[in-house]
Amino acid sequence: MVFRLNIPKAVQVTPTELNALFQDLAIAAGVIFVLYIFFFFILRLWFRRLRNDLPLVSLNVSRLPSVVVAIAISLKIALSQLEMLKTYAWIQNILSTAIVLAATFWAARLFTEVIAYALKKFAEQSEAMWDDVLVPILETMLPVIIYLVGGLIAIQSLGIDLTGLWVAIGGISFILGFALQDILANFTSGLVLLIDTPFRFGDVVALPNGSRAIIKKVGLRVTQMYIIDTHCDIYIPNGTLQNQQITNVSRPTLHYYYTLNIPIKADVDPARTIALMESVVFAHPDTLGDIDRKLEFIDQFYGCSGTTLNVDRKREAGKKRLLAEKAVNLQLNKIEESFELLAQKIDLLEQGGLDVDEIRSIQGDFLEICDNVGLEVQAERVGRRTRQARLEEMQGEMGEKKLLNLVRIWYDSWLHDPDLMRDDKEVLPREWEQKLTLLKSRLNKLFRKLNDPTGEETRLDDAIETVRVWLREDFKSSRNEWQDPQVWVNDVDLGGRNLKVKFFVDDIKLEHCLRGNRIQSEINRDLNWQLRQAYLYT
Repeated sequence: MVFRLNIPKAVQVTPTELNALFQDLAIAAGVIFVLYIFFFFILRLWFRRLRNDLPLVSLNVSRLPSVVVAIAISLKIALSQLEMLKTYAWIQNILSTAIVLAATFWAARLFTEVIAYALKKFAEQSEAMWDDVLVPILETMLPVIIYLVGGLIAIQSLGIDLTGLWVAIGGISFILGFALQDILANFTSGLVLLIDTPFRFGDVVALPNGSRAIIKKVGLRVTQMYIIDTHCDIYIPNGTLQNQQITNVSRPTLHYYYTLNIPIKADVDPARTIALMESVVFAHPDTLGDIDRKLEFIDQFYGCSGTTLNVDRKREAGKKRLLAEKAVNLQLNKIEESFELLAQKIDLLEQGGLDVDEIRSIQGDFLEICDNVGLEVQAERVGRRTRQARLEEMQGEMGEKKLLNLVRIWYDSWLHDPDLMRDDKEVLPREWEQKLTLLKSRLNKLFRKLNDPTGEETRLDDAIETVRVWLREDFKSSRNEWQDPQVWVNDVDLGGRNLKVKFFVDDIKLEHCLRGNRIQSEINRDLNWQLRQAYLYT
């Protein structure tokens, strides 16, 4: 038996085809060169002037893969005119595979370095919690999906039939669906957690067993938490977590209250004792309460038991922080009142419809509020002729006594607290700068709506009221009387009275979530010391 190999005869390329090939390649090279100069030199210079760096990063990511795709497409089109390619079809397949691989690499890089980055920035500036959870999952899963799909298409471009593979994948998926029911249930629960968003990264939650944990990551199957008390990570399946009752102690605010039970003598004056105990709790720099009363008592009652280190340094840092917060609260209260008056004014004017003069009057009042915030109108050029006005932060001396700068002075003075840890000095500025960014974004949206209220004239007061409520509930409250320390009689027996002390801690997440425990211990010792000095303690 004789085996023979069918080797295709050499195919001659005619001079006409060769000239046409060179002409096509020369034209393609010229077009690619011109587009390369335009996109990666001329357009790059224009993108460098923009505030957003995403267009510039997109160009940098696209430089190599776009050139590879353009060259491969040009070769594929030029070589398709040769008769030789009918015999050597694998050349076209290789070029198609190169195009697919380059496009896959291009798409994955664009997603990871441009789209994912933009989504992260959006999540940081957004008040919604679902994006904080969804973005990391997309960042992990989508590149894998892009490379998987691109790899399969590249294999198919080589001429390999994947029909059997797709059938096999379908059969395996059907079998795995039964075998992995628990994993799929946890995956579904993870999606439910994304939709309901009962928490977000960094929130402190109380688990059913009484321990407190910090949410670190919500995965597709499990949620990773850091247990504060035992200093370890715990991984809870999403299905189990969904069915548990979990208390989010970070919502709606980071303030958290603690209680102490203090026994006193039965024959003492309760009013005098309660007044003394309230003074001691007010005096601690890290509890919430009326700032004037805190400043009044801090020198007289704070740290007298000598239980804290650097008492004098802590006291001075506390007073500076309280004075800075007082300035913030005064400015914030002024802004809240201005918003309330503006909403009432719009409610009266909109009954008969708003004319041009009334709209200008409303805009003037709003700009006065923005001036107190520390924002001014600036026009930026859009194109060659038109200008788009937006609110930008004041610079220099003009913005010194405005809300934005006062908030920065306040949290900067907070950073000098000797009890704060290194991580706290990074977390505080980041959280407050995020709130300031949200404030500027909300006011810019309202500014655009007031400049063009067409179709929404009767809802401008609602928009004003929404911003005012957000300032009070989500940005920072200028005053909450219910957060003042409270002392009341819990029970009375023959041995004496038992008083319950309730107080709020300013930020439970600081000091690695142990700030409340430290403050509770210090107040307990100061109370006992003061009561013994007054002969009121049992």
